[in-house]
Amino acid sequence: MERNIRIGWCLVALVLLPAVVAENGAGEKPAEDKIITIQMDPYMELCRGTYEQHPAVTSQLYCWYDARNAHSIISPSKVEVLHNVPFVALLHGAVDDSEIEQLQALGDSHIQRSGPTNDSWLPVYYDDHQTYTLHERDHPVVERLTRRVERMTGLSCDTAEDLKVIYNEIGSFKTAELDAIQTKEEYHRFAYAGDRLATVLFFLSDVEKSGNLIFPKLRIGIRPQKGTAAFWYNLKPTGEANLNMKYSICPLQEDSKWTAKKVIHTRGNELRDLCYPSSAPSTSNKD
Repeated sequence: MERNIRIGWCLVALVLLPAVVAENGAGEKPAEDKIITIQMDPYMELCRGTYEQHPAVTSQLYCWYDARNAHSIISPSKVEVLHNVPFVALLHGAVDDSEIEQLQALGDSHIQRSGPTNDSWLPVYYDDHQTYTLHERDHPVVERLTRRVERMTGLSCDTAEDLKVIYNEIGSFKTAELDAIQTKEEYHRFAYAGDRLATVLFFLSDVEKSGNLIFPKLRIGIRPQKGTAAFWYNLKPTGEANLNMKYSICPLQEDSKWTAKKVIHTRGNELRDLCYPSSAPSTSNKD
């Protein structure tokens, strides 16, 4: 009996051996491991604030006091350029503490803060991303900020969207956002106002850990600083959406964060943000 079993196992081995040799290759040496380098956008470095731009880039950046109108002569805007083309800048001193407190107070009936309550010994957790909109007629501080945006950017806010106040808690983030209109529904909704030309994002609180605003394709990371505002254009000079202006909000690691967003549209800015002939798309004939 044992002899028959041994003979059977030998026959199985003889049948399977040629197939194994054919699969691995008779007499071939195993292939050497290849090192594949994958280049990724520096999300981690930008979120941590450790990414350093090349000196060839930083040497082209500058700051200035903007005094383009009578009001700015008395109180000029402090502008810090972060990128030239496309244009991205920080506007320092864009909103003061009293205005920030008023904006936050206007949202007391809308915002639900997580944490312990009097009704239960367990903490209550709400959505980590909450928003509310404020129209100029809601409070004088909203109208004052709208006029200030016009002075700082040189653009008209006649067709701009209402001020959107954003409250974030731990864990909130946003990836690959582009403010330019992308869907047919938005085109119909803003048919009169036109496309989203530019964005002003006010930082209403300081953040110690992350929560940065980053533009991965431009290698720009902006740390929230209370009272400052980030300004950027969403469109190319041709009027097309600029995909390089996709931005992300890094995960918030502690406490909370307040921001306010003002989006400016193209209608009313035809003579303030010109489309130059040099930026027109080519019309060469293709035979």
